[in-house]
Amino acid sequence: MKIIDVHTHFFPDEIGPKTIEHLKGRANEEIASYGDGTLRSLKEYMKRDGVSISVNSPVATKPAQVIHINRRMIEHNKNAGNVICFGAMHPDFVDIGNVGEELEFIAKAGVKGIKLHSEYQQFYPDDPKHFKIYDACRKNNLIILFHAGLDLAFPGTHSTPQRMAEVAKITGLKSIFAHMGGYRLWDDVMKYIAGRDVYFDTAYCTEMDDELLKTMIVKHGPEKVLFGTDFPWENAANIKAKLEKLLHGDIQEMIYHKNAEKLLGI
Repeated sequence: MKIIDVHTHFFPDEIGPKTIEHLKGRANEEIASYGDGTLRSLKEYMKRDGVSISVNSPVATKPAQVIHINRRMIEHNKNAGNVICFGAMHPDFVDIGNVGEELEFIAKAGVKGIKLHSEYQQFYPDDPKHFKIYDACRKNNLIILFHAGLDLAFPGTHSTPQRMAEVAKITGLKSIFAHMGGYRLWDDVMKYIAGRDVYFDTAYCTEMDDELLKTMIVKHGPEKVLFGTDFPWENAANIKAKLEKLLHGDIQEMIYHKNAEKLLGI
């Protein structure tokens, strides 16, 4: 069955392996990793695990990185093959550039979305000052992939389900809440977010109780769940094994590729 992985990461060849080791160190080695963090490694795992298309989502950890990352992702997409790239934005980019102009530029260049990470970028997603980014994405038909829930490299979280529920209220915004709406905060996801007009991705759903995952998919709606791994931190084979225990063919197809094809326009 065709698979589109909406949540992956790769790094430049010269820093990929070092970046992986650094990030694992931040999480006190509590996380696994697959491959060496490079595009080559991502493609090797895609071939091995039967993934047809992956979406790379770069994270700008500083506002000054935004333009450089976006230009690099645009160049990659000119000959993307089976790995397409989202762009980047940083909540503090407003201090050094024009958010609206930059997001309009990448949208016109064919970029389909951006990634925001509340922990690496240290912001609260429901803070009204960030709604300028959301408005510009909505205006330019850009998807936002939000990190949601805990991140083992950081204490606490800026993106609790209660806060993400405020983002889910924004009409017309195309949002993906990673990690089934909130990593390791799934009881609150069920309470505050499940059923809202946002997408979830399956990254790290391997940690969820089988019945909770199945119940959440039903409550949220399988038409709003996307296959995602957060590669290189998880791989498609593990996610597939989890889902295939719980879901029948039609719902599998929706989650594996049909929902992503509709959202991404591919």
